[in-house]
Amino acid sequence: MEQIAIIFFALNSFLGMEDNTISADKTTVTVYPRRQIIEITQQDLFAIVHSDTDATYVKRQWASVSAHSQQGTGWAKALAPFPSKTITLVTVNNQVQPQLTLSYNDEKDLRAIGIWYNADKNHFSINHVPQDNLQTTEGELIGKYWVFNADQPFSFTLEPFKALPQIYQNLKKPLTQILAKDDALVQ
Repeated sequence: MEQIAIIFFALNSFLGMEDNTISADKTTVTVYPRRQIIEITQQDLFAIVHSDTDATYVKRQWASVSAHSQQGTGWAKALAPFPSKTITLVTVNNQVQPQLTLSYNDEKDLRAIGIWYNADKNHFSINHVPQDNLQTTEGELIGKYWVFNADQPFSFTLEPFKALPQIYQNLKKPLTQILAKDDALVQ
């Protein structure tokens, strides 16, 4: 089994951008098996910024993300199995939260993002990676896997940056702070 895809917490990876500078401290993934829909909501966006040049680069990437949310073109190759894809930028408490919605035709398509379906047991599973700090009320940790009933919706939250090394903690800047530096929150 493959690990949960980086696509869940690296914003730019949705769009196939090579250099993923914008990430989410918290990502909630909800799967609706009967409707064959996945919703991914990212919260507390940030970037690691060493210099003003880095901040400028982050702003350019954010402008690309914003443009994509309006045009809906240029998705990551990993999302090819999903026939319908949308990204919406929602503002909650002055924080932008990207919301990605994917539809799928077959449970096997979810492998592309690290979610596996077992038809014999009628469940979905993902690898347990302690560093991802996965939280869920619907899943059960069995050995090395989180297991979810395939007959009902389920969700899980990832917080992979909780134990970020101190050197990066010092360079970690909220996206709103980076964008506000020019008094231009691009949305």
